[in-house]
Amino acid sequence: MVKIKTFIDGFINRRGVEPLPVEFNWRRIYVLPSKPGLFFAVIWVVMLMAALNFNNNMGLMLVFLLFGMTQVMLLQTFFNMRNITLRRIKVEPVFLGDVAEAQLELCHSQDKWQVVSSSLGKEKVAHIEHGVGLLPFHFETIKRGYEPVPRIKLFTRYPMGLFTVWVYCTPDTSALVYPKPERPVPAYPSHGGVDGEKDLPIKGDELASVREYQVGDPLRDIAWKKTAQSDKTWVKQYESTQGKHMMFDFEQMHMAHTEAKLSRLAAWVIQAEHENIDYQLVLPGFSSEMTHGAAQMALCLKQLALFGGGESSPN
Repeated sequence: MVKIKTFIDGFINRRGVEPLPVEFNWRRIYVLPSKPGLFFAVIWVVMLMAALNFNNNMGLMLVFLLFGMTQVMLLQTFFNMRNITLRRIKVEPVFLGDVAEAQLELCHSQDKWQVVSSSLGKEKVAHIEHGVGLLPFHFETIKRGYEPVPRIKLFTRYPMGLFTVWVYCTPDTSALVYPKPERPVPAYPSHGGVDGEKDLPIKGDELASVREYQVGDPLRDIAWKKTAQSDKTWVKQYESTQGKHMMFDFEQMHMAHTEAKLSRLAAWVIQAEHENIDYQLVLPGFSSEMTHGAAQMALCLKQLALFGGGESSPN
C-alpha cells in the first residue's frame, strides 16, 4: 500500500513546482463519478435490468434518455474546469503557528461556476464572473521564513453533482512567516535607547514612591517606618526610566536560544509600534533606522523572519 501511495503521489506531482500562471488544460484534468453519481449509476442499472426483464419499451426509453443526459452532464462538468488559469497567488505575512490564507486569482474568458478549493478539511467555493474569480486557500505554517504554498487542489461538480472533475498544482509561491511573538510581552530592555522628550517608567532600582500593600508584594519592599506611623501597610515602589527611543539589540540579549531571542524581539517591535515609540532593531549584519510606522515594522519583522535562513519550526 505504501508503494502504491508513493507511486500515485509521484504521478500526481510529476510536474513539480510550477511558476505562475498555470493553465489547466485537458491533459491535467481528472474525472471520476461522485458519491451521488455512483448512487445514480446503481439506480440506472436497476432500471435497465427491470426494463429488459419486463420488455418495457417506455422503461428502456427512459433509461437511455437518462444515460444521454448523464453524458451531457459529464461534458458540462469537464468544460466547467477546462482551461481555467491560475494567474497569481497573494499571501499576506503571518506569524509562526498561525494559519496562512492565500488568495487564488482564477481567470477564464467565459464564466465558470462552483470552483472549489479544499484545504484543512474545509471547502471554499468561488465563481469566475467577468473573467476573474478569487478563491481562498488556507494552510498551516510550520517554519519561520519563506513557507512554500502546498499543493493546491481545485475541483468542481457543477451542474448536477454526478461527477467530480479536479486538478492539482504546486505553485512556485511562498508565504513570509514571522517569528511567533512572546506572550505576555516582557518589559523593554534596559540596554541601548536614546533619551527622548518623554521617559517611559519601568521597574528598576530607584525609589520612586510608596503605595498601599497588595497581595503578592514581597516583604522586603515594605516601608516599615511609614507603616509604623499609620494603620495601613505601605510598600516601596522602585522605578527607573528609559528614553522614548528604544534600541532592540540581538547581541545584548542574555538568552540561550536564538528562537527565544527572535520571539522576544518580535514582541518588542509590535508593542513599540502599538505605543508609537521610535525603535531601532539591530541584528548581526542588519540595523534599521530609529523610527516607527507600518514600513518600519514590516521591515523589522521580515528581517527577524529571515534571520539565519529562516528554518526554525514551532515547539
